[in-house]
Amino acid sequence: MTATKIRAGDVVAGVGGVALLVVMFLPWYGGVDGDQTAWQAFSVVLVFLVVTALLGFALLVTTVFERTPALPVAAQVWGSAIGALTTLIVLYRIANQPGDNAAVTVRYGAWVGLACVLAVTAGAWASMRRDVRP
Repeated sequence: MTATKIRAGDVVAGVGGVALLVVMFLPWYGGVDGDQTAWQAFSVVLVFLVVTALLGFALLVTTVFERTPALPVAAQVWGSAIGALTTLIVLYRIANQPGDNAAVTVRYGAWVGLACVLAVTAGAWASMRRDVRP
């Protein structure tokens, strides 16, 4: 275990990833049928959300248990790239809700989820920027 190599970006990405998995159970959309969580509202977008959350968590775990710098660096790069794409997708789904836009409202879970995705993306990017490896 190499806890001395943990950077602030690793912690932000890891906490953001775990928080995103939890936030996906909160109501993201409200409408005539009631509230919908991310698990209920999405299909393909759900894959991007889960992968982003797991990449954030993987960045923290691979840095803590680092045996070779390859895994943390891969998690940084993939976390930044997939996180940026997921951020754009979540922004699109906030602007264009599933179903009829007049009947569906965006709930607080979508905004907190966007913040979590941004945390994973920013954490991975900051970790990559502050990467000092032999």
